[in-house]
Amino acid sequence: MDLYAVSVHWALGDAGSALEAGRGLRPGQFKTAERRGRMHTDLARAWWQWGKPEQTAAELLSAAQVSLSELRDRPAIRQIAAEVYGRYPRTAGVREMAAAAGLRTA
Repeated sequence: MDLYAVSVHWALGDAGSALEAGRGLRPGQFKTAERRGRMHTDLARAWWQWGKPEQTAAELLSAAQVSLSELRDRPAIRQIAAEVYGRYPRTAGVREMAAAAGLRTA
């Protein structure tokens, strides 16, 4: 499954291959909200690894829309949200993503 490939490539530090593996993924392919949320968080990890805060924030926002717990209750994902907000607070979508994550925004 391509979602598995996204995770493997990300874990190996190859964000480009992870994103390539995820190109064909669509939320409708997954039966549960948790799997759809996981798709978005795995893609967000790859985007963040590649240094793309706007795409990272967009994927994390999408994860929150289908399964808020994927963003709020997974410490590693919440940490990415905090890092994105801390480094790029003015990037499109970052404030909304931070609010969805339950981060303090000023």
